[in-house]
Amino acid sequence: MSVLEAIEAVQKISSELVVLPRTQEYEELTKSYFSELERELKPACFLTPSSPSQVAGILKAIKPFGLQSKVAICGAGQQATPGVANVRDGITIHLKNLRGITIDQGNKIVSVAAGEKMGDVYEAVTDAGLGVVGNRHSSGGIGGDAVQGGLSYFSYSRGFVCDNVVNYEVVLADGKIVNANAKTNNDLWVALKGGGGNFGIVTRFDLSVFEQGQLWGGKVFYFQPSFSGQIISLVEYLHEPKPDTDVHICVSLGYAGAFGDFVCMNDIFSTRPEKPKALEPFADIQPQIEQMRNLRVDSLKNFTSEGFAGALSNRVVKMSTTVKANADILEYSVKAYHAAFDKLKKVTNILFSITFEPIPVSLIDHSIAHGGNSLGLKPKDGPLVVVLFYTSWDNASDDDLVYNVNKEAISTLEEEAQDKNALSSYRYLNYTFPHQDPFTSYGPESKAQLLKTSAKYDPDGFFESAGAGPFKLRK
Repeated sequence: MSVLEAIEAVQKISSELVVLPRTQEYEELTKSYFSELERELKPACFLTPSSPSQVAGILKAIKPFGLQSKVAICGAGQQATPGVANVRDGITIHLKNLRGITIDQGNKIVSVAAGEKMGDVYEAVTDAGLGVVGNRHSSGGIGGDAVQGGLSYFSYSRGFVCDNVVNYEVVLADGKIVNANAKTNNDLWVALKGGGGNFGIVTRFDLSVFEQGQLWGGKVFYFQPSFSGQIISLVEYLHEPKPDTDVHICVSLGYAGAFGDFVCMNDIFSTRPEKPKALEPFADIQPQIEQMRNLRVDSLKNFTSEGFAGALSNRVVKMSTTVKANADILEYSVKAYHAAFDKLKKVTNILFSITFEPIPVSLIDHSIAHGGNSLGLKPKDGPLVVVLFYTSWDNASDDDLVYNVNKEAISTLEEEAQDKNALSSYRYLNYTFPHQDPFTSYGPESKAQLLKTSAKYDPDGFFESAGAGPFKLRK
């Protein structure tokens, strides 16, 4: 009943804010989510504000109704974690109508409204001869990365995506609209850099921009016997005393039911328009599948537009853990992956991959240089590697099998890493699954500061109690 009452309260402000089931707009919003696991969570309504003041009005209207885990916030809806941006039978505040991209050349800032997609941001900054640290696929929004962490093609030399937010415009639970930056509400600014949606609704992100021309990079596909050598090359790069930080490296091994076999892929980039020496081991590997190789000089917009080209948008799960940059534990990760695949290989239309995404020491250094964040990482912790298991499949009847096999694989890997003294406590929020506790993984000092900041800016605990997302500070 309280959900219906809350909807009626918003309708009194403006019926145009409320999108109800069995309407074309409701169906379009539902279809816009990346994963079927989010699309099938049908809310009682979507609310679609077009200004920060309307967001404030919505929060004031619904707050009195004591909603428990019934309010979701959605920017672009491109994250895979179930329930992170939608809620069954609740209220999803969808920010798609918050639009606007403004470049301030003098202050080297691009202001991005929460409903924008990064492809349009990249197009705008590229036209101005600039770059910005954002996600790696143009269909995604800014919010998921800029309040959770976020890895970018520029991260090795500029930090996480969240580290490059110089100001957040935030609507608090009481409807107050505030700015959070290095000088104003500094504690909120730091908390938002990794603390997720536990403090308010961010309606605008002001990000640093920098001079940037074309990049060099793309994808290289090769065969499974060569994967061990690529792991060694990755670890060697991460342990170099003075590595080239103007690069980006991801190495993956995957199986696609449609392809019928395993294939390996290196996703590599340089922020300069030429192949650097640091990327030669990953670009020049032989043998490789020449007809699938697409290394080239191109724009940031074009590279990010192809990032998820062809990715299946059915049921998708990402689970991960973080380990030290150690070849033995990465090799063990591959064994855990194959053991998991043996249990999943009969799943209809299975796509199952393992990816190694580095967190070099230089990235952590730049996080600190940008004013710090809430992730709890220190240079002595690195270099690290996020180990990502990505699964896509067709049928809901296979959900429990997929979840349990992935959880078991992650747990087995973490036990082995612990035994080898190669486990990191840090969990990358963008790839965290609901059974994990990312905020505790940031360490006790960071967790305590997040709780203190939540109590200060949301004293009634609205986002903690009403928020539908799986990642709560008091989990």
